[in-house]
Amino acid sequence: MTTRRPLPDQADRERIRTALDETIVVEAAAGTGKTTELVQRILQVLAEGRARIDQIVAVTFTEKAAGE
Repeated sequence: MTTRRPLPDQADRERIRTALDETIVVEAAAGTGKTTELVQRILQVLAEGRARIDQIVAVTFTEKAAGE
């Protein structure tokens, strides 16, 4: 059985998902998980009842990320 080591930026990823009272700008290289973390943040907002889906706007800069 293999054990997964935490990512070096795991604390930053957690902050993106959970610091919902903060405005956060995420800047990172392509393929590092920005869109995944954005989606996780939106899901957390919805799960906590802080907004409805029709009240959320997400901005991304690539068609691939927008499709996700």
